[in-house]
Amino acid sequence: MFCLLASVVACSCEKDKNCDFDGAYQFEIPATLSPALDTFQVGDTIHFSSRFSDEVFELKTSQTYSLKSFDFYPITYVYRIDTNISSSGMLLKSLDSFTSLINPKFDYAEFIFNDGSTVLTGTYLYEQNEYVLEFDLITLKEGLYTLQHGSRLATQEGQTFPNKCKDSRIEAIVNLNNNSSNNIDLLLQSPDPHWNDWVLQKPNERYHKFGGYTFYVIE
Repeated sequence: MFCLLASVVACSCEKDKNCDFDGAYQFEIPATLSPALDTFQVGDTIHFSSRFSDEVFELKTSQTYSLKSFDFYPITYVYRIDTNISSSGMLLKSLDSFTSLINPKFDYAEFIFNDGSTVLTGTYLYEQNEYVLEFDLITLKEGLYTLQHGSRLATQEGQTFPNKCKDSRIEAIVNLNNNSSNNIDLLLQSPDPHWNDWVLQKPNERYHKFGGYTFYVIE
């Protein structure tokens, strides 16, 4: 009886230890943007790719969890940041400065908000225990741009996975180009304090976790 009780206590302690973290789970989603340049010419193609196993690494616990047929709610924004628009309180989404090319096998497409801004959103393709998403952007207009690729897991509810801690929320952090700087210094070239000040105050939380990448497009 004593051994059984000790075993239960040990299991409870181990569970509590695994759940001893603040905030939400942060699952790491690897992604690549190529070529990794700071300047593109009009007509160039920018390729985005994200491919990872359904055994997904989680940053808070430093463990891997099995996320089978999981919906990460991916979304891709492109902002033009060489125009100061802070007074309007809006960020200028500029997907219309690009042509998006997406293989029909991916459930990923342009979505237009009520304010007229356009993003790419949909789901990852899940096959053979792997998540995959790929698309191309062809540059059309000159300017200074920031791309962000994130996940809306934090705003969704109802999904779970084995050994999930009770009442813990779920987020996803996008690791773009293996933790490179992704031209974050170019934000200083923007006249908008949202980009040249606010984002740079907390770059990991406001840039890198959303797969930020900044670049020029020139003729």
